[in-house]
Amino acid sequence: MDSTASPSEVAQLAPELQFPHGSWPDCKGLTHFYHPTLCIYCHNPVLIPTTTRALNLTVDMSRAMVSKVLSALSTKMAVLTFARWLFAYSGDPKDYLTNMKPCALLYCKDPHVGTWKLIWEITRDMDLSKYEDEGICWCKDSDIKVSHGLVTFHQECFMAINGPDLSTEKMDRMGRALFWTDIRRLDFSPHSRHYLLQIPDAQDYRHDSISSAGQIFGLSLDRLPLETLRHIQSYCRDAPFWKTVKYLDLATYMDMGPRTEMLSTSLANVLQWTRGSTSPVLSSADAIYGHMRITIDKQGFCEIDRLSEYPCVCLVKRPSKRFIILEAHHAENISASFKDGMCWLGLRNTHSISTIWDIPTPPSGLLSSCGTMVEVPGNRLETINLDDIGGLTLRFTLYGFEAKGYSKPAPLRQAMQWDSWQGTAYIPLASNDRILWMQVRRYSDHTSCIGVLVKTELSGIIHLGNHGGGLSEIIAFSESPRAIFQYPGGGNSAQQVVAIHPKSKSSLDHEVSELVNIGPPIPGVIPVYFDHTPIWSWASLQDIASVHVFNALGDGGFVGMHITYKNEGQRFVGDANRSAPYRISGCQPKEVRVENPTRLYVNAKMHLDYHEKVRFSIGDDDKLENSPQWTGYDIAGDLGFWELHFWCDPTGCSHRSKIQVLRSGSWRGEVE
Repeated sequence: MDSTASPSEVAQLAPELQFPHGSWPDCKGLTHFYHPTLCIYCHNPVLIPTTTRALNLTVDMSRAMVSKVLSALSTKMAVLTFARWLFAYSGDPKDYLTNMKPCALLYCKDPHVGTWKLIWEITRDMDLSKYEDEGICWCKDSDIKVSHGLVTFHQECFMAINGPDLSTEKMDRMGRALFWTDIRRLDFSPHSRHYLLQIPDAQDYRHDSISSAGQIFGLSLDRLPLETLRHIQSYCRDAPFWKTVKYLDLATYMDMGPRTEMLSTSLANVLQWTRGSTSPVLSSADAIYGHMRITIDKQGFCEIDRLSEYPCVCLVKRPSKRFIILEAHHAENISASFKDGMCWLGLRNTHSISTIWDIPTPPSGLLSSCGTMVEVPGNRLETINLDDIGGLTLRFTLYGFEAKGYSKPAPLRQAMQWDSWQGTAYIPLASNDRILWMQVRRYSDHTSCIGVLVKTELSGIIHLGNHGGGLSEIIAFSESPRAIFQYPGGGNSAQQVVAIHPKSKSSLDHEVSELVNIGPPIPGVIPVYFDHTPIWSWASLQDIASVHVFNALGDGGFVGMHITYKNEGQRFVGDANRSAPYRISGCQPKEVRVENPTRLYVNAKMHLDYHEKVRFSIGDDDKLENSPQWTGYDIAGDLGFWELHFWCDPTGCSHRSKIQVLRSGSWRGEVE
């Protein structure tokens, strides 16, 4: 397509414009560091100069190019843009160091296994080009293929934490410790590193480390018991104070920990290793068998185990740890280095790291034993343990759905509001209830239309999600499900449920095989868009022990309700997102509780902008009985065989909803 812009609106560079020949030094064969801008201890700015030659060439090149560039620019805006660029780069960058605190740095060309060296004083006039003899260039031409082997700090921060010992041996140990225990520098993809950065720090620091940090900040903490200090810590884990404690703790470990020679081997030869141990336990046999489990925490690799027999599935999450399980023969090409009680694994170029888990023993067949719904977009999975769950919220998206579990006891409504344009659904579970089976289906009329059927021991069959009008495709089924595995998202990939464990195959005589096109017809008042089908939920109105009804503050319109039955089973019907207690708008729905209701009244929708209302009562309500706008239903005794069905618009428009009270069995599509 031809451009519609006139020549005066397009800034073009003359074709003969080139950089001055030989302006940049030939440093392609040298190692370049990514320059950090913060002190590793206090996280305040530090600046590292580049080589003097590179700085001078930057200025000289800028001056030499000015006339050629200005003559090539065809608009005033382009001239102004280039002027800003010139202003930013024509000054001497060394001047920025004038008012900075004295800085130092540790560097290593091969940070994984090489020797770390110290440059104690960084001055504004120093020339770092002399380090080119070591194969290092400081011109800031970062090479993303080279790991970051540079640690910067203020001199006073370093002295306060590490003391005055600047010996070569200690600096080598310190640089390696800072590199090997920094989770940002592990050999993973950027998305995996970002995910691992979210691991909460256990922060089980020593009492003397906390006391020493207190002295630096002028706090007398030595008399407080460790339990009190950790209780304080739980309220401010991200405070700068605890970063100082962390590095003091590391310095203490370096002084007290083992001092060993570097040992490099194949990961497949390792039987067992724990951080702090003198050396790993190595295999003496040539045969490689079983699986390897690698454990990662906030300080990097902390444990390696050879599993000769795959243990039973353990779904108990370890909040401060992540795990990698791989077959032992896949570990042959992974290098493992051990020194001073620490470990480094070379995982960058390996393709055997299939998944990072938050549980120590995932299913032995990994995802092959699960009801898989979508291909895993990444190699990270989080676990929702269904063995002891008190509630489950599903958020539906264009790509599937994501889930959030709640511990027992079940909340009356989902505990958070989700910014969802596809709708949310909530299922509460009583303390003595359990999920018998779970089925996920996709309706053919909309590719993004997902419905989930869940049967619990006390509440029967519950529907969560979209109400599709066409034939459905079963994409996952699990008998006695124990866990949901979910991709946590990252980059351009959304968070979504990937699989249900274990994978099951329903027999022809299973009750779920009879559930083909469920649900009554969608009421005509509900608009159905191309990619938005209504969220449908329903509940039986028999044997209700108590009901919590949530109404909008404005006109009292129905938002949702939490039902507890006499057998202690529970259900939620309504718009789970609007009933969430932490709404962005701050408008909390009003809650009304009724015990042992016998009568239900519904104020039906008369036009599109009208919000329907629901009232429960014990006995007749004369005011509502005499109102032509309200319809009453007996929900007790032999005649109380009713179901309440609710459809809501997934985009959040509250007036696009509909309530219907239908005879029992209507949820199967049997409408009288």
